[in-house]
Amino acid sequence: MKKYFTCNDIEKSLYIAPNEIRSCCQRFFYNGKMRGDAKLLEIKDGITPSSKNIKEARENLFNEIQNKKSESCNGCPFLFETEKKPIFDSRINHLSIEHHSVCNLRCNYCSEIYYGGKRSKYNVIEFIKYLNEEKSFENCKQVVWGGGEPTLDKSFEIIVNEIDKHANPNLYHRVFTNAVRYHEAITKFLKKGLIKIVTSIDAGTKETFKVVRGRDKFINVFENLSLYSKIDPDKVTIKYILTNENCDEKNLDEFVKNCIKYKLDDCAYQISVNFKYDELKLDHLKKIIYLMFKLKDANINKFFCDDHIAARFKKLDKNDRDGIIKFIDENSYESVCLNFNNKIKNINIYGVGDIALNFLEKTNLMDSFEEINLFDGDPKKIGMKIKDIKIRNPNEVKNNDYRIYISTAQSFDDIYQNLIKMSVNKQRLISGLFI
Repeated sequence: MKKYFTCNDIEKSLYIAPNEIRSCCQRFFYNGKMRGDAKLLEIKDGITPSSKNIKEARENLFNEIQNKKSESCNGCPFLFETEKKPIFDSRINHLSIEHHSVCNLRCNYCSEIYYGGKRSKYNVIEFIKYLNEEKSFENCKQVVWGGGEPTLDKSFEIIVNEIDKHANPNLYHRVFTNAVRYHEAITKFLKKGLIKIVTSIDAGTKETFKVVRGRDKFINVFENLSLYSKIDPDKVTIKYILTNENCDEKNLDEFVKNCIKYKLDDCAYQISVNFKYDELKLDHLKKIIYLMFKLKDANINKFFCDDHIAARFKKLDKNDRDGIIKFIDENSYESVCLNFNNKIKNINIYGVGDIALNFLEKTNLMDSFEEINLFDGDPKKIGMKIKDIKIRNPNEVKNNDYRIYISTAQSFDDIYQNLIKMSVNKQRLISGLFI
């Protein structure tokens, strides 16, 4: 039977950029070259694309992948094999909006794509209205805002309201804001439960913040996040992107201290690494372990790695593994390395996406536990097997008392809150790393 290569982004995602529409914003290295950001359509003469254009562009990209002619997708770790050829249309499960690159920061790890003052070459508001007319948002689960700084354009508030008119009631917006300035619309939408925000801080001192983020706004960011967190800390995620400039112990220590000072301990914490690094080096892994330990030691327990780490994670060779084990043992970091010394005998993994697959395939997870159970909220995945392990319904997580690891970045806070609503004891929820 013929097999096809595809991914969820090609089939059901749209990414709105200033001068084009893409299927994704994934980035990876293949043959020493950064790839990804797969383009569907280039916008010419300000003409708003139609559903037919989107459908045809998806089909064309899919065919290029099958013929190994896609410069952006060849070698992508997020591609998977299927025996069923996808049917393409304009429906969306995931929408990313980065229609301008106007930003009030200049982060040293940022791509030139995401700053420089570019504005959309077409009417994005009209495009959103058009998609609504086509009922493209009926099954949309999430809208992600990036940029540029989303709140610097007046269309931010208009588009959120427009999508809210017609989308399914469970849809929410994940807004990547730098929180340099306080924004009334953010407060309004947080109170209505329409949005969740993600803010990168990436420093523990004012000096490092200026080096990494490009402006002296360290205190402003913490103060504004403190205000947003008072509304609902469960809707605030704080991100730390490891770079060569900010991964020393002083910055990591001071970052955690400031998070406590500004009462951000109930927020979620996302740990990442500069996407321009083509692999996760041993030193990066040590710093990730150190930061996780400092968070846990400060009684901050909602932390996780994102897919930039998971996608670059390679199985440690014997020398590297011995080095990590020595590092953990000498510093007593066992609490954040979940398969260290087999202290946890059985485990439930909730979320069977790219992060989970990377852990299952590229770490020693499979050899570290007596029993591994997999859970996922996607009805299409329930009943399937990964590594001969059946994927179960999330409700079945209450059938045992094993510890629970949430293996997703984008939906971490959703799953966390769902488990709490299911009356799952917080003590069962664990955060950390597999080696």
